[in-house]
Amino acid sequence: MRGHFYDIVPFWSDVPVQKKVYQVAIPNTKSVQYKIYNGQLAFNEKKGAEKTIYTFSADNIMPFRNEPNMVAQSDVAPKLLISTSPDWFAKSKWFYQVNEDYGSFESTPEIDRKVKEILKGATSEMDSVSRLTHWVADELRYFGLSMGKGEGYTLHKGSVNFRDRCGVCKDKAGMLVTMLRSAGFESYAAMTMAGSRIDLIPADQFNHSVTVVKLSDGKLHLLDPTWVPFVRELWSSAEQQQNYLPGIPEGSDLLETPISAPENHYVKISAHSKLSADGALTGEIHFTAEGQSDAALRRIFTGSFKALWQRNLENELLKITPQARIISASYGANPYRYMDGPIELKIEFVIPDYAMVTSQEIIFKPLASSGIFDGAMRHLNLDLSLSERAYPFRDGCSRSVEITDKTTLPSNVSVAWKPEMEKISGSGAEFEGSFNLNGTELIVEAKARFNKRIYIIEDWPSFSGAVKMQKLLIDNPVILKIEK
Repeated sequence: MRGHFYDIVPFWSDVPVQKKVYQVAIPNTKSVQYKIYNGQLAFNEKKGAEKTIYTFSADNIMPFRNEPNMVAQSDVAPKLLISTSPDWFAKSKWFYQVNEDYGSFESTPEIDRKVKEILKGATSEMDSVSRLTHWVADELRYFGLSMGKGEGYTLHKGSVNFRDRCGVCKDKAGMLVTMLRSAGFESYAAMTMAGSRIDLIPADQFNHSVTVVKLSDGKLHLLDPTWVPFVRELWSSAEQQQNYLPGIPEGSDLLETPISAPENHYVKISAHSKLSADGALTGEIHFTAEGQSDAALRRIFTGSFKALWQRNLENELLKITPQARIISASYGANPYRYMDGPIELKIEFVIPDYAMVTSQEIIFKPLASSGIFDGAMRHLNLDLSLSERAYPFRDGCSRSVEITDKTTLPSNVSVAWKPEMEKISGSGAEFEGSFNLNGTELIVEAKARFNKRIYIIEDWPSFSGAVKMQKLLIDNPVILKIEK
């Protein structure tokens, strides 16, 4: 913002610091606001004839002690924010105007023709918005390089982005604004901060650019063409609970992206199999997912060559048991046609010597609850070593998990031991699971809900408890007793 000053000053360190001093002289004609977050600093203000000198200092700064999976250091460690900008409304208006003055979103005949081509057959405003968002997401490659004039907060012109078909987040966001305006929508660019919080002092706290569009409901809707290539969402829920600032003519206060319900990102795994007396397991396992979980499973295909798809599926089984073989596999719709519906995988398998068999026992793990396709369940990789936390923590996204495994057992066995399931309920997560023997069929069911992306300290007991219960299923087998 021309004529304004702002700074973000960390007062934490990875090494011991005997003394740190930050000093700035600002003209008396400027209105200054500042705030010290997450700690205390020594402060002195010395007013002169033309300028006021502000001095902030701290002594004996010790290395900041991190926790696994904690929020960004800047969210919880001591820092100073100082700014002459009056408020976020002023920043919003400035961001709008600087790009309008530059002509960042002016269309061209070539862009107009492409927009008409993309929207041919569109059935609703959301269908139109979705088509344009996913075209920009999939057709503009993410590629960062300096292009001279137009860097920083000024977005490159739509004609440049359309010609190059590549760029960084602001180029994708600007291209989408241009195409939405060409289609008759009211659309603007917005700024956000991926990975950490934006605080109330209007300093320079942004590292990512997205798009907003005003629909017929009169509301601004978020779009992110950078984070949704081959993702069924228009706004990535990996960015929920994240602050953003739209650049709009009337200005805006700082806003926050909403929490996405866990059911929007479900993982459903079901298996029907038969365990033979010699330990072989045969059957079929089904996977389906939605939202961010869909994207994680879909990367098995969209993230590799088609010639490797079968191998990638086999690897998921092989990491559970090295002797597994796929008899047949189906992917549902073409994985690249992600807007046709959620991903659905069906795998028919045979696994010789899957169970450990002795004269008295059979020991095996139900396949659906074994941790297969754990790439769609990021919570399983979080560090659970802390019994208590000092700081908030984060996961990749909210999600729900549903597991059903039905295994037909040999007729002469009974269940001698199984993991004991504990019901978990709390603000962070929920879990419930069960083992039931119905005749010769062992039925394992488990459901878990992880309610958000950013969690407060009080969420840790239920969150870690739910993860531990699912890992209990993964890590522990069922022991069957062979009846004489």
